[in-house]
Parts: sequence; C-alpha cells; structure tokens
Amino acid sequence: MPADATMQRRIIVEIPEQMTTPINAQSEKNEAGITMLDIAAFVWAVGCLIFIFVHFISYFLYKRQVMKKGRIIEDAHIIMQMKKLRRELHIRRTVCVMEYCEAESPMIIGFLKPVLVLPKERYGTEELFFILKHELVHLKRGDVYLKLLFVTANAVHWFNPLIWMMQKEAVVDMELSCDERVIQGTSYELRKAYTETLLSMIHRRCVRRTILTTQFYGGKRS
Repeated sequence: MPADATMQRRIIVEIPEQMTTPINAQSEKNEAGITMLDIAAFVWAVGCLIFIFVHFISYFLYKRQVMKKGRIIEDAHIIMQMKKLRRELHIRRTVCVMEYCEAESPMIIGFLKPVLVLPKERYGTEELFFILKHELVHLKRGDVYLKLLFVTANAVHWFNPLIWMMQKEAVVDMELSCDERVIQGTSYELRKAYTETLLSMIHRRCVRRTILTTQFYGGKRS
C-alpha cells in the first residue's frame, strides 16, 4: 500500500462567516452608549435616594429639636405611672419622658434610646394613663422598627402606588391593634374613657410630623 494511504484523512469544516464575526455589544445602544434600562435604573435609584433622604433628614432634624428644646419630666406622678406600666407590660428598657411644646401629640421617638415625648398640655389622670400605656405598647411591640421597614419598602417601590396604599393601611392597622391592646380586658367605663381620650386628640388637631415615630393620634379615619 502506498505510504500516503496510511495517513489519517483530514476533514475540513467550513464555518459560516456569520459565526466568526464578533458580536457588536453596542449594537443595541444609542450613540451615547446608554440603554433604556440604564435610564430606568438611574431614575429608580435617584427616586429611592430622594425618598430616603427626605424622610431620614426630617426624622433627625425633628429629633434634634426635641432633644434640644425639650424638657425632661421629673413629675413624681408621671414617673410612678411609667414604672407601673413598664412592670405591667414587662418592659425592661429605660424610657426617658420629655415635654416638648411643639409636639403635635404624644409619641415614641428613637431607635436605640427611645424617648416618650409629651406635648405641653394638661392631662387628666385617666387620660395620662391611656396615653402613656398606648405609647409603651408601641415600644413593647417595636412598632418604630416596623415603620422603618415600611419606609424602606416604600423607598424601594416609590413608583408603585399600591405600596403607598399598603404603608398607609399598615399604619392604620398598627394604631387599631395598639388601641385594642390598651383596652384589652378592661371594663366598659374604661373603654369609654379611652375613646374620649382619642376624640380629644382629634379636637386638638394633631397631625403626623414624621412616619418614623409613633404618635397617639391615628387620624380621624381610625
């Protein structure tokens, strides 16, 4: 046999020109090299940052005013009432009580060192009891952290009206649940007194200053 007959046959495969042509990564981009997805992502990120910035700056400025202009309450009756309610609700954390004349309503403010803020007003014995218990229930359940979660979700989905509605409904449910916990196991007279306390807050025209606080007033709808 000839020597070349023993050589292995070679198979030549021709690859189409389309497979050897480099893919143009910029083919779907415009002259500036930006896609619609890039623009949408940029708008989303800017909206998210603005939302977070506005809420957190508003919160920190308000807390700074409270701590600067507020006065620590040293009234023996209020201090004793706070101790009694903390024992009842099994709250071990120390809660400072301050009076702030520009506060729209009683509230808990602060994440690591919570402060119970009271407006500069005169409260009756029952009224003060309900207000303090309402805010301490918020503290016990960690509602300020839930509101932080609401703000975060709202910031991520700032473009979605359903999330805005969810956040508002969640706050209403939170207030109603807190009210239910305050009057749980109480008599009709106490429930009536608590309702009168809530109505008095409406007459005082309390408004919500910042979502990152708990406020005794939950709105006329609640």
